[in-house]
Amino acid sequence: MEDMSASIIAICEELADAKGQIPISRLADAMRLLGMNPTDQDVGTLQRRALSVQSMQDDNEDGQLALDSSQFGRLMEDALAQWLAADQAQQLLHDFQVFDKDRTGRMSTQKLVEIMKISGNSFTELELEEMLLNSGVEGGTVDYKDVVYKHFFGARSRSALGDWGLQHRKPDPLQDASALREVAKMKADRGKLQDALGLYRDALALLDGQAAHSTAAATLHDMARLKEMLGEEQEALSLYLRALEIREKVLGPKHFYVATTLDSIANLQDRMGQVAEALDFACRSLSIWERFFGPEHSHVAKILYNLAGRRDFVGDLAGSLDFYQRALSIFQRVNARSEVADALDGIADLKWRSGETDEAILLYNRELSIREELLGVEHPEVVELREFIASLHP
Repeated sequence: MEDMSASIIAICEELADAKGQIPISRLADAMRLLGMNPTDQDVGTLQRRALSVQSMQDDNEDGQLALDSSQFGRLMEDALAQWLAADQAQQLLHDFQVFDKDRTGRMSTQKLVEIMKISGNSFTELELEEMLLNSGVEGGTVDYKDVVYKHFFGARSRSALGDWGLQHRKPDPLQDASALREVAKMKADRGKLQDALGLYRDALALLDGQAAHSTAAATLHDMARLKEMLGEEQEALSLYLRALEIREKVLGPKHFYVATTLDSIANLQDRMGQVAEALDFACRSLSIWERFFGPEHSHVAKILYNLAGRRDFVGDLAGSLDFYQRALSIFQRVNARSEVADALDGIADLKWRSGETDEAILLYNRELSIREELLGVEHPEVVELREFIASLHP
């Protein structure tokens, strides 16, 4: 397995049975974990290729045809290389079409070579020369679709001859890191948190030269979430903050992924007793969600409601009242009856503690009317609220 990429090794270990074999029925899962988006035809083709492996004699423990790790590794490396080559061909065609303003399907050889050199495809001079010779130049122009198809899929191309690994499979740390993240998520879902963390660390190591990439930020965020689950709160906070720094730099300070990390930090700091700091991060998140959903969205109202409680906790009663009232206004507009009752309760509690008892009683009675309608007059919560209101009367 030493010749396989880190992502394929991880996928092999994840999908293998107790005997270390990978059922061919799991090949579709392997393709998706590698970042492919295979059709049923793609999966069927790969399964037929697996069945053609002459040394595949034994069934696995469940009676399914299976591959050993080396067979699986070679098959998936080959499949990934073919997928990347097809993707490369499609992207190259798109690049040509962008510059083919007259939609003739033809292009001068000089322009074609220039585009190929700036398109991000690392073709050698020899490859460029062979591509032009195989396509046939007429009047200094070529059919660029013919160039692409003959190079990637022609009968004499390395692609057609199966030499994908030598010609097209180039190390792609982003793709390998993304695949490792997907396997890590699967392990985390099964409760193997330490194994998942190990794969996340491997993904970060692959991204060492691209530490400011959004994939690195997503990996750090996922690691922080696992650290939280393990009770390692300080380390989780450090990872969240690193993820936040990258996301703000790469995506901009108003991106919704920035908001999700801000929310995670705020919730963690709440549990750590750092309420004032949590409030600051949560308010920064609110400004993003207001822009993303609109200031009158029900999701924004729920955030306002939660922030009102946080402001109350740190002694900012005026700020708390403002947020409760803003949340109430939205809840009423969208007819969210239970949430209306919750917001009324928050406002009433602030009024009561501020000595405005008559106003508090009016608000509590509005809340009581809604809860009686939703829960019934004999519900324990309703009975408790009714008794509390009665205790407020002189």
